[in-house]
Amino acid sequence: MEKRTGFVEANDGVRLYYEDTGSGKPVFLIHGGGLSLGWWRKQFPVLSQRFRVIAADTRGNGRSDKTPWGHRTARYAMDVRQIIETLDLDEVTLVGWSIGARTVLSYIELFRNHRLKGVVLVDEVPSIEVHDPPDPPDLDAETVSDPPEHDAEPAAESPSEDETERKRRQLRSMFVSLDVPDAELDVLLEESRENTPAQGVTLGPDYQAQDWRPMLPSIDLPVLIATGGKSGAFPGCRYMHEHIPGARMEVFEDSGHVLFYEEPDRFNAVVTAFVDELHAGSRG
Repeated sequence: MEKRTGFVEANDGVRLYYEDTGSGKPVFLIHGGGLSLGWWRKQFPVLSQRFRVIAADTRGNGRSDKTPWGHRTARYAMDVRQIIETLDLDEVTLVGWSIGARTVLSYIELFRNHRLKGVVLVDEVPSIEVHDPPDPPDLDAETVSDPPEHDAEPAAESPSEDETERKRRQLRSMFVSLDVPDAELDVLLEESRENTPAQGVTLGPDYQAQDWRPMLPSIDLPVLIATGGKSGAFPGCRYMHEHIPGARMEVFEDSGHVLFYEEPDRFNAVVTAFVDELHAGSRG
């Protein structure tokens, strides 16, 4: 199936890389903080058989421009809107994982249901106060890059074997039920190796300060919440399920934070059924 790729220029001049596959009702995938759209590699081939699937590297990540500014979920939400409008998408289902889910909530706060049909919130909390344990969860970016204060020395052309293994170990800790081969971990690491390391300086405090709980009862479009039964985000997902009117929740009992990677067949089936149901009334 043909994959369309390109860049959308945000209103502050940052070029955002996207991939666009398939046809039909649009499903927009938003990855976690400090990572890349490559994390959706198990969704693209399946979902694009039924839908038009779009994913973008958030600013500073993947093939998007490496900018030190704009690393806040409100800015990410504006970037998503600009991609939606540039590609002239309508009746979009947003699927956001981790900080990507916070981006979806920010989008709803800023733009309400603009061009949306429904949303899928994947393993995120509305506030760090409903995380288990009740401490700020590590940003996804910390699995692939050190905090800025550790970057005083220029990065080597290729990391040492010890450094590579350390980052593999950090990345592997995100998985619960899946033993990911080193070669696959290395692909994920390579995709994120050149990401902007300074993004955590602003994204971290932005994340910790956010509290979406007061807004949840005002959400008035269909919401699916997907969470790992062994994830620290489970209590927060349960809270959102209880406070978003009409929301439904799917628990992937054997998975952690990366449930869509650990149980891709079930995740893809759940998202497909949800999107089908959203558009059932519009079929001719």
